Amino acid sequence: MIKRLATADDIFHLAEIYYDVYEGTYSDSLMRDPSAIKNYILSEEGFWFISKLDNGPVIASVLFNYDQENHIAKAYGAVVRHEYRGHNLMEELLTYGINYLKEHTNGVDIIYSTTRTVNEAAQTLTENLGFKKLGIFPNAHRTNEYETHCLTAIITPEALSKRMANYKIHHDVEELFNIVAEEVPLPKLESIIPENPTKELVGSDELEVIRSKKFISYRYKDLKENKKLEFEFFPFHKPNLLILSPDQSIELFCHLSETDGHCVVIGGHMPHNLNFTDLFLKTNKILRESGARYIEVLTRADRPKIVESIIKAKFIPCAFFPAFQLMGDKRHDFIVFSRSFEIFDFQNVKLKGLNQSYLEQYYKSWKKMSLNPKMLGL
Repeated sequence: MIKRLATADDIFHLAEIYYDVYEGTYSDSLMRDPSAIKNYILSEEGFWFISKLDNGPVIASVLFNYDQENHIAKAYGAVVRHEYRGHNLMEELLTYGINYLKEHTNGVDIIYSTTRTVNEAAQTLTENLGFKKLGIFPNAHRTNEYETHCLTAIITPEALSKRMANYKIHHDVEELFNIVAEEVPLPKLESIIPENPTKELVGSDELEVIRSKKFISYRYKDLKENKKLEFEFFPFHKPNLLILSPDQSIELFCHLSETDGHCVVIGGHMPHNLNFTDLFLKTNKILRESGARYIEVLTRADRPKIVESIIKAKFIPCAFFPAFQLMGDKRHDFIVFSRSFEIFDFQNVKLKGLNQSYLEQYYKSWKKMSLNPKMLGL
């Protein structure tokens, strides 16, 4: 059995294994595009590991993205051919990849991944490797059906030692934080109900959508380099859709998957007195009309007023990521919010351990936000 980095000679075999296992339904278009596979393999931030038999086919594959600035990595796209499952091949390949990154990069403080919930195998695998459970993403992706994924991460002691923990958390996120604190050794945070804004907030006027990928990429890079983005941390995603006002005082960068409608809000340039709730409510409508069926937003946990604005825009806190972003010598906690436009159906979900608690907490938050108070008995 050979474990190694993929090369350009493996391109056809890489596309083949994902097609064979998922029957052409895999949500990431990368695995179907030979030129994209080649670019990924040759990139400095992409590591594609494979297991194969001597002079035989690729029988297992997993990808790692690496962020040198924040010393984080993401493992994803794990796949094993059906006939070779049950032999710990993916556990061995993930271990190989993790050790490779530790030895061949400038450092990895955090490695995270999302795991499927159609069976317990993926959850058991990451648990065995030391990944901690941090949250759940209902209806996040679509293959043959809508899939619920779980967020897991290896958070090293080095990462936790740099964690900025002197803040108060929004009261609607406290229960989610407490579940995460059962997995990761975190001191208790005091909760807070944010005060009303002290300045008059302005709404977002007419907004338009631009899909010119090269312009969007150039504009985002220019704003980021000149430190003109209000928030810009969503690792390993590049914008391909821009929502903006005619005068460009508001620019909101998103990545929308045309394959399965999964959308993430990456960052934005906007006035300091903008009403975030108004912006995100209008953004929800625009993205839904543009083909999004699921939206994710990341924000720092120590910004309760922004958290309040996002919750009022009908986003539900679904994951809490301690010590995620590195800024200077400190690492900041983040909250992941999601909004789905699909009807939830969890009958085929098989959850292990705290993942069940995350789903119950998510559903509890959904009921509070979506149902008439009279239906809740309040």
